[in-house]
Amino acid sequence: MPGNSKQRSRKHRGTQTGSISRAQRARPRNRQEAMAQAKSRKGSGGGAKRAPVDRRDAPPTWSGSIKRGLLFAVLLLPISLLFGQPIGGAIVLTIIAAIFYIPLGYYTEQFFYRRRKAKLQSERAAQSSQRADKGKRD
Repeated sequence: MPGNSKQRSRKHRGTQTGSISRAQRARPRNRQEAMAQAKSRKGSGGGAKRAPVDRRDAPPTWSGSIKRGLLFAVLLLPISLLFGQPIGGAIVLTIIAAIFYIPLGYYTEQFFYRRRKAKLQSERAAQSSQRADKGKRD
């Protein structure tokens, strides 16, 4: 039998919805391609090896504070019942606690967020001044 002169095409996998995802070449053909792949991986986060996002970098939200405040207020209800509080008094105490917990939690989170942002900004300024000083020396 004569050999097949046509090169074998690369496999691709289809999903149940009909979309096809093709695997990219694992190995670059030349040095320029390798450098381009490395740069694109570095800029985009590298796919699966992304650095985890720090929750402290996200600004505080009222919805998060409401959820947290209501959670702590609801957790206070069984504790107050354990200490012999009547059910009506425990519910009133829970509502009052929620009224205080929600804004207190938001403004506390906002304080720490602003403090962290200021610290990061001062660190960046110090690094950029060090780079500028190093550039002047060279």
